[in-house]
Amino acid sequence: NNKNTGYKSKSNDVNGGGGVPPLLLANPTPLDFPIPLNFPPNVFRQANLDAFQNIIGRIRERVQSLREEDGEDDKRKNDLACLELYGGVGTIGLHVSDMVTSLVSSDENPNNLKCFDESVRELPAHIRSRLVYRKKNAADMVASEGALFRKSHVLIVDPPRKGLDVEVVDYLCREGYKTMSLVVYVSCGFAAFQRDCDALRKSGRWKVEFA
Repeated sequence: NNKNTGYKSKSNDVNGGGGVPPLLLANPTPLDFPIPLNFPPNVFRQANLDAFQNIIGRIRERVQSLREEDGEDDKRKNDLACLELYGGVGTIGLHVSDMVTSLVSSDENPNNLKCFDESVRELPAHIRSRLVYRKKNAADMVASEGALFRKSHVLIVDPPRKGLDVEVVDYLCREGYKTMSLVVYVSCGFAAFQRDCDALRKSGRWKVEFA
């Protein structure tokens, strides 16, 4: 089962997004336009669409609340940058593209860029202008995209069963908490998720809001 967990830094609060509840929840903040997803052959895709719909709803709900919390509504709405690692074809990130001021999605699969671009071409023009794709694995993103990480407020990670690369965990514990307000962790490997979650919590920089 996929689990969606968000993290928020203590100074700003690891935030959670959660496993699938017994009943499918309506999306509290529906998109005004469809998200067409294009997939290359031989790539993982979500088979349980009901669960996926609920995960997306949870994420959108949490991102919306982030925009509005602590009396920073105008600031959040005008500057909420999102970074997606292990992003596939932008499967999750594109579903919050209307709620953030910029989205950079990334993945190591060289076939995903074309699919991402095909999806983006079908979105409204004002959304297309805020979307970018990086053809890099997560460790390389940490090593080469420092400025991008530092300006990102929301991080979405959807790693394979092995979980997060150690470079990602180390960055979040040492630097990421200073600028990132929320980490959304979607996992299909519970043991790896538990390991990563424990590492983030034990750093003293993150706490779980919901899982």
